[in-house]
Amino acid sequence: MSPPKIILVVFDGLRPDMVVPELAPNLVRFADGGSRFPLSRAVFPTETRVNVAALVTGCRPARHGIVANQFHAPDAVAGRPLNTGLADDLLALDAASGGQLVGMPSLGERLAAAGKTLAVVSTGTTGAGLLLHHRAEPQGQFRWSSHGPGYSTPAAASAFTRFGEVPKAGLPNTARIDHAMTVFLEQVLGEIGPDVALFWSSDPDSTYHYRGIGSPEAKASIRGADSAFGRLLAWWEETGADAGTQILCLSDHGHITGREKLETGDLLRGAGFKAGPAIDTDTDVAITPGAPVGLTCRDPAALARIAAWIAEQPWCGLLFSAPRNEIEGEVAGSFALSLAAVDHARAPHLFFTFADDDETDANGIAGTGIYDNKLPLFGGIHGGLHPRELSNVLIAGGDAFREGYGSPFAAGIVDVLPTVLHLLGIPAKGVDGRVLIEAMSRGATPGDARKVSHEVASGSFARRLDRHLTGSTLYLDGGHAA
Repeated sequence: MSPPKIILVVFDGLRPDMVVPELAPNLVRFADGGSRFPLSRAVFPTETRVNVAALVTGCRPARHGIVANQFHAPDAVAGRPLNTGLADDLLALDAASGGQLVGMPSLGERLAAAGKTLAVVSTGTTGAGLLLHHRAEPQGQFRWSSHGPGYSTPAAASAFTRFGEVPKAGLPNTARIDHAMTVFLEQVLGEIGPDVALFWSSDPDSTYHYRGIGSPEAKASIRGADSAFGRLLAWWEETGADAGTQILCLSDHGHITGREKLETGDLLRGAGFKAGPAIDTDTDVAITPGAPVGLTCRDPAALARIAAWIAEQPWCGLLFSAPRNEIEGEVAGSFALSLAAVDHARAPHLFFTFADDDETDANGIAGTGIYDNKLPLFGGIHGGLHPRELSNVLIAGGDAFREGYGSPFAAGIVDVLPTVLHLLGIPAKGVDGRVLIEAMSRGATPGDARKVSHEVASGSFARRLDRHLTGSTLYLDGGHAA
């Protein structure tokens, strides 16, 4: 018997608590017949391209090197932070790093080495689409982006003629996602038949951001993405399931509501620090805004002064700096970057998250926080360590998986690659994730499960980072400042 073919479906930003019959009936039906992982977690920072890289490498940022949606890489992009949402920025980084855009072998590379193929259809940003299969061009493989032929591979060029003009982006983005699903069903699954096929839905993330998590538009975006998935589910039930095709559905992170917007640069400059978008003659501290915020200092000695000021602000959450030991960072009151597995050469000198809580917003959605970016107030935000940002959807179905199973073990986005390779009979060496063996049709215990909490204190604040272990695999559960 030939190895099963595998389909990965990613719903960008989908909160697990919104996978309910009135919003996502197809996904609920699929989950009811398969295996759920209610304790699944994203990696930190809980940003899209960080977790795209985690998905396709099975590794955390400390090893794959995409340490945030934005970070400083002056050899590739000067005068501003590199934006991983832009394919052109990523290609500049790939060139400047000697082909080390991603520091670990990706899914596409591992499959190609085993004589197998990956095909991608993406409605995400140009950067996300590229990262999903960044070596597709030299492999002559299919990577289609809704942003057009310039961001797709030559192998996908015919789809733009065959299926016509891509609908304009919208909030919700249902028309574009539905068009992409046609490409996926008819050309990728119907003709190419790759060993692994990946479909990326930009909704509900974009609509969460600009309309709010509980808004009518956000709910419509979930229904639209679920409807497109329903078309795939119908194909699978008619054709793919009996052929041994497995499906894994997931989201890359969750969301909370942005209740307050701050401008880190203004705050730092008001406190007397020379801060800006890049270090130059007038700037000593380079900022990468978002949640978390990254700071890179011209003079490392100044880092302690900046961090001490930030740590005492009521809007500050957790801080991370270079390791002083296994738990603490070199800056007082901070955790070690290694504790969150983001200790990479591209990481800033200091990461800090913003304060958050479990309050409900105007739409009754639990989880709110502070942020620093261009998104509108009361829109969805992510990047930090709130449990609802870390919590992601993970569901598996097919004859390799148990029916109606809910895993009691912590799992995560880093487990998808090793599980896919296991199903295809390919060794998954050098990854941080694990095979989801507890959900396999011949389920086995993946090891002991336990929770671990770490605390640091400085000034008037105590800070705690919660982690969860399944066997030897670590997952972040949340971070709290009090």
